Amino acid sequence: MQERQLIKLLLKKKFYDKNKAKVSKTTFTNGLGNVFTTIQKAHEDYEKDLSIDELIDLHLEKYNPALTRAARINFESMVDEIRNEQEPNENVVEDILTAVHKRNLAHKVAVVATDIFNGHSRSFNDIKDLLEGTQEEVQEEEAVTDDIGELIESLEIQTKFEFNLPSLHEHVPGIGAGNLVILFARPESGKTAFWVNLVGGIQGFASQGAKVHALINEEPAVRTQMRVINAHTGMTKEEILDNMDVAKDKWKDIKDNVKLMDTVDWTIDDVNNHCEQHKPDILIIDQLDKVNVLGNFSRTDEKLRAVYTGAREIAKRHDCCVIAISQASADAHGKTSISFDMMENSKTGKAAEADLIIGIGKHGSLDSLDTTRVLCISKNKISGYHGEITCNIEPQLSRYRV
Repeated sequence: MQERQLIKLLLKKKFYDKNKAKVSKTTFTNGLGNVFTTIQKAHEDYEKDLSIDELIDLHLEKYNPALTRAARINFESMVDEIRNEQEPNENVVEDILTAVHKRNLAHKVAVVATDIFNGHSRSFNDIKDLLEGTQEEVQEEEAVTDDIGELIESLEIQTKFEFNLPSLHEHVPGIGAGNLVILFARPESGKTAFWVNLVGGIQGFASQGAKVHALINEEPAVRTQMRVINAHTGMTKEEILDNMDVAKDKWKDIKDNVKLMDTVDWTIDDVNNHCEQHKPDILIIDQLDKVNVLGNFSRTDEKLRAVYTGAREIAKRHDCCVIAISQASADAHGKTSISFDMMENSKTGKAAEADLIIGIGKHGSLDSLDTTRVLCISKNKISGYHGEITCNIEPQLSRYRV
């Protein structure tokens, strides 16, 4: 982590407040400590994020008006370098700061303990004072409420948005904040149609008020957007062309709740930054296996585990439900009952991270008129149900029905 990148993140009020106890002027070198001091003062005076230009003006005009011309030029040049830095991932930087903070704290404790051992005028209260704030922080982050009412309310939040397929809803009430759901199937089996129906179909997530964002790296997002419109309006493309006003009137009911984006070549950090900025209630990633992750991996399944672990952390960190779309392996071809061990390029890594896994099976027939699909629930930490649900797909409308 570069010091200039850290300075750039500290301009954000939320990041600064969360991490200010872990940094100080001595954290920085080559004059950047003075930049940090200005950021400290500015955040005390203003409850807002700071821009680079505001940082320059505050440092030169408000906090250090007597600087020499050479010092002013040097400061502006240093801050311009910060302006051009690429902003790092906040969570990675927080982890690094936490690790460094712990090492520094451990060093201070060791010094005091050594003084006590050597008979110097120090006491265990000095160690207690050093550790007191850390203990309170751990309790706040890890403690779970013991209030029964609050616990039940928390569980209801985790199933806030209900499945609009009655036979599925009967066994799994719904999904909500912090859940990671995996939907998988063989190619051309109805994976996209399934989530499109859940989002845009009759009484889908969008109709329930959920803010749904979908990151598309499979087919062009514009095509998927059209399928969401088909599912919500119950109209084919041809019917929409013939009745445009009717289609628009129906679509306006949910269009502000649904946003689709082309996201080819996105990394898991890009996904995290998107959630940090836009805060969706439900995030669809079609397909999650194609999202990149930094690191060197000797096997594909190791890389995919890192991707799915990242998606799980995003769901928890941003209080959203992540729905990951994935492929089934050749073992699932032509089968109606497909469990999570049939996911492509995975041993247990992908399945281990999920709260709910639904495989979509179909008969081996090439008959395009065969609309039967079987939903195989092979992992379910939401309601505990495991089993199969038979339903039918309406391809022209991207809808599922019992």
